[in-house]
Amino acid sequence: MDLRARDDRKTHILTRGNVDGIISAALFLAREPAARVSFVPSGDMAVDHLRRDIASHDVYLVDLGLTPRLIKTLNDKAKTRQKVHYLDHHEQSGLQLDELDDDTEGLVRQGISAAGVAYDYLALNGEHRHLVALADLMEYCPSAILSEVEAEVGPARLEEEARMLDFAWRFQVDDDRFRYHAARKLSTGKWPSEVPEIKGRYLQMLNEGRWEKALERVRERVELKHNVALLQFGRRKPSLFGFGSRALSQVARDVGASVAILLNRRNQLSSLSLRRTSEGPDADHLNLGQFVTEFTSEHGIVGGGHPHSAGAKIPTKAVPLFLHDAYCFA
Repeated sequence: MDLRARDDRKTHILTRGNVDGIISAALFLAREPAARVSFVPSGDMAVDHLRRDIASHDVYLVDLGLTPRLIKTLNDKAKTRQKVHYLDHHEQSGLQLDELDDDTEGLVRQGISAAGVAYDYLALNGEHRHLVALADLMEYCPSAILSEVEAEVGPARLEEEARMLDFAWRFQVDDDRFRYHAARKLSTGKWPSEVPEIKGRYLQMLNEGRWEKALERVRERVELKHNVALLQFGRRKPSLFGFGSRALSQVARDVGASVAILLNRRNQLSSLSLRRTSEGPDADHLNLGQFVTEFTSEHGIVGGGHPHSAGAKIPTKAVPLFLHDAYCFA
């Protein structure tokens, strides 16, 4: 969210608009309340923001997987007076980190959320540990902080707080102003339930039954094959009330699938979102980030993620091969 057409604030944070990104923004705002925040859906979508920003002294990218286009833009930035800091937890980012210019500060750690990476980088005090635990929970990262906070407040409290923030941002997916104000309130150390704007949106989502409606629409359209729950759309995509992959993941668990794939098929390029729905030692081989990175390096445009979730953009003509490989993989 760019609050002004021309912004002269000295610190600019770019991150994603999900729970992990909102909490990452909150951690930075706890350290620097006047910082500028832009929410973007992917690394490629951050490029235009970076090119327009010529005023910031420090630019931080958090939870935005590296792509060739983003790497080039970051390396161009490194040649200017602006200082670029890159923080992430995606597998493909770790593999490509050495492609960044030496003047770019980069930190990639897997097994924790992007918020967890930001928390360690910023060396924040313990009062924000509960927020990191929420991000780790939503990102399926069994971190030490998650275990500690869960022991302190109980798993039910953590799950409800994470669900509240997750439902709240989905109430109006394009509302970056809400994301920013939610992050500012959370930066003071509050739980999501202690922020009226978050709790109010969550309760409205419950009252309107959007979650149940999304699940019903997924159940009507999902295809189960070889341990994969596939939901595919063309240009005419029915609303899933902001839940998308989350609703598909729940239905996949209900029907016993190990992997959920949401496919948006277009004439030339198609996008995919993958989620792992099985846990335990028997599912450890299902590293979605690695699978997508390897496929897109040969057949796709861009893709990657981490073991539990991944995304890709591939030529539509490669979709049958992708699904074949996914069925064999799962």
